Amino acid sequence: MEARPKNKLSTDSILRLTGAFALVFLGAFADFHLWKDGYVPLAAMVSAVVIFVFLILVKKTLTAWRWMAVGIIMAFLFTVFPILYTIYLSFMNMSSGHLVTEPQAVNRILGEMTTPADAKSYAWEAYKDGAGNWLLLVTDEQQKSFTVKVGQPPKPFTLAGDAPEAIEGYTHLDAIAKVQGIQDLTTVEFGVEPNIITVQDMSSATTVVPKYSWDPATDTITARIDGTKYVPVKGTFTSPTGDKLSPGFSVPIGFENYSKFLGNPGFFAPMAEIIGWNVAFSFFSVVISFLVGMVIALMFEDLPGKRIIRALLILPYPIPVLVSIMVWRGLLNDNMGLVTTILDSIFGGHPHFFTDTGWTRFAVILINVYLSYPYFFILCSGALKSISKDLYEAAEIDGATPWQAFRAITQPMLLRILMPLLIASFSFNFNNFTIIWGFNAGLPAMADTIVPMGHTDLLISFIYRLGFSQASVADYGFSAAITVLLFVLVGLFVYFQTRNTKSIKEAT
Repeated sequence: MEARPKNKLSTDSILRLTGAFALVFLGAFADFHLWKDGYVPLAAMVSAVVIFVFLILVKKTLTAWRWMAVGIIMAFLFTVFPILYTIYLSFMNMSSGHLVTEPQAVNRILGEMTTPADAKSYAWEAYKDGAGNWLLLVTDEQQKSFTVKVGQPPKPFTLAGDAPEAIEGYTHLDAIAKVQGIQDLTTVEFGVEPNIITVQDMSSATTVVPKYSWDPATDTITARIDGTKYVPVKGTFTSPTGDKLSPGFSVPIGFENYSKFLGNPGFFAPMAEIIGWNVAFSFFSVVISFLVGMVIALMFEDLPGKRIIRALLILPYPIPVLVSIMVWRGLLNDNMGLVTTILDSIFGGHPHFFTDTGWTRFAVILINVYLSYPYFFILCSGALKSISKDLYEAAEIDGATPWQAFRAITQPMLLRILMPLLIASFSFNFNNFTIIWGFNAGLPAMADTIVPMGHTDLLISFIYRLGFSQASVADYGFSAAITVLLFVLVGLFVYFQTRNTKSIKEAT
């Protein structure tokens, strides 16, 4: 058999190289537009993915990575990138009025039009073709007529009598069609600078000019009417007198978001209450749920019909959380809830589970226990089966009571087995947004706070309220900074708890 020349590329190599360079081309094209529009983090992410895929396609030593490439890319896109982007946002001023990049803000500002003092006024008739394109037939005060399309200069038109039914394939709009289309027509800019014509109302159109001009060399916007110059100041084009143009744009602001939170005394008292409640909610939810699940597992371990009992006890587990929360909202309703009605009939009154801070907190912990105890019941049932019966038999021979056997054998063994899951459950409940927002949206509200806060808000629901729920105070950069601090707080708690948990140390 004739040996294949070593310098001859195989079909597989040609396909890999072709795919690699095609990927680089597409990635470079995407990166160019993303960088141009100011989407720096997204452009960096695309670059990282393209470089990674290019290397595993080109380098034979990285061939094995191809099998993991999709998983690695997905993990990066949906886990690593969101974390990095949140950290990036925490150093930006992204908020209401500063949601776009600078190129986008400049384009929107330059798109604003104004009517100059020497503007010409026209009577108009509108025409439309089958593709939805517009044509305007305008007549000025000297009775000179022109046809004008979007992005094309006006053309003289000889108008004899009434407007024709069709021009260049465009069909004339009658009075009813004009009324129906006037809203769309007023947003269309006909012609090209400096002769842009816009429809003002049903009878008149006028020439308009861009309100502002932009000098990219100095990054300055100038008002064409009075010559006022606007320079970028913290993401907003601002004049010397303090007037600002909208929209603003996102820019780095260093540690301002962190200092706004950590250095503002107005946050300390309410945030201390939120953090304290956050810890208490997580702690009591986990401890009570664990105790209830453990007691049920111990009580029903040897009863007849335990399979049916277990099925009934874990019913809350498969039911969607929001459905359960809505049911509890109905049960605890002040006016017609089943629980409040029963309490009224027995005691002549009932707690206000939606407006009284203490009772609202009690209610959310109660609901969370109801939703969580089946999980711990299942865990404890499995863990109990892993404890050797010989230990109990030895304890019984030694004369230990059931309580002593529980204290000396069951409790420490369960904690040793389940402690990592208890810590994970605490971390989960520390960020349990669903139950807090679903039951009462973090209310009742705190009084005299600098931003909206609720007495049952967790840090995560407060961040959501700050960044997404209140349009007037939407501050994504500030929310991201608090999210980073929350991540650090929970991470440190889990780290030190893990380091100091005896059962985990022994297991490792």
